[in-house]
Amino acid sequence: MRVLLVTRVFAPQVGGMERFADELAGALARAGHDVTVLTTVPAAANEDRDRKYPVIRSRSPGVLALAARRADVVHVSGLSARSILSCAGAGKRPFVTHHGVQSVCPEGNAWAPSGGACTANGATPGPCATCPGRGPRGSLSVRVHRAAARLATVNVMVSEYLARRAGIPRSTVIANPVGAEFFANAAPGFGDDGLIVFAGRLVTEKGVDTLLRALALVPGARLEIAGEGPERPVLVALATQLGVDQRVTFHGVLERERLIALYARAAVVAISSAWDETFGYAAAEPMAMGRPIVSVPTGSVVELLADGRGFLSDDRSPESLAAALREALADPAERVRRATRAREFAILALNADSIAERYARAYAST
Repeated sequence: MRVLLVTRVFAPQVGGMERFADELAGALARAGHDVTVLTTVPAAANEDRDRKYPVIRSRSPGVLALAARRADVVHVSGLSARSILSCAGAGKRPFVTHHGVQSVCPEGNAWAPSGGACTANGATPGPCATCPGRGPRGSLSVRVHRAAARLATVNVMVSEYLARRAGIPRSTVIANPVGAEFFANAAPGFGDDGLIVFAGRLVTEKGVDTLLRALALVPGARLEIAGEGPERPVLVALATQLGVDQRVTFHGVLERERLIALYARAAVVAISSAWDETFGYAAAEPMAMGRPIVSVPTGSVVELLADGRGFLSDDRSPESLAAALREALADPAERVRRATRAREFAILALNADSIAERYARAYAST
């Protein structure tokens, strides 16, 4: 089957959508499909040398139209009205994987930095009263994205949470694929005593400020942070203000091998998101390694950690997160039990080859 995977973000950029495109394309190629990735992201000449599939890097609508006509299946990663319309113009109605909530929120995250609750959903699309994107332009953005989604052959949601929130017709749920190296580097055991690990972008919606405030309430614990972003100076200052700076290490962005090594050392991996995560690679990848997760109740992460596969705080406050961290750190045996359940779930539900097989069946059914 000739598959064209269109993605507006890709390596060398780093993020969940970038991981999705690379893992899915690689798994489809391993399964014998003729898969090509098309992206507008430029890269060095040798960036794609070791990939098992070709990558076209072009901003030309003509290149997209030509590649779409040659493909049996066109798959758009992310709800991009421009990409969907270009595919439709080439005579192809694409599969569309939704990673965010652009179909109900002009900001794409259904989260208000002011702290107000976002009420946008499929029944009452935004912008809502607390949305920073409210106004005619925000309303138009939501209408355009919902109209574009109606042109899709199938709308794939990466979690049940996202499917409920978006309320898009012709939807199915397929989780994001997790890379084989996380499964291959299983790290059962207690980890380094008292070590909390966070991995993700240092932006407001990831709630790292909440994690730092929680750390201040967990005596003796240490926090190592992998990731970079505009909030780093603010977070460094906050750690000093809270008196925990000697217990916090900022590593910056880590290559995958070093990130895996950091996860392997963790007593727990913490998730403190202020917004509702639509999938949650920060949980799924350490779960595949058999590392225990402590999280605030955020979107799809609640699904990932269901049935005793991790530790959830009662709410998103620093006090509640600190209580969950103390519970997990105080009981190494229970951490291992829950992490083992998490790894078993990930092996069955999140490995890239199984996810690619589900996509291939969906492609073939239309």
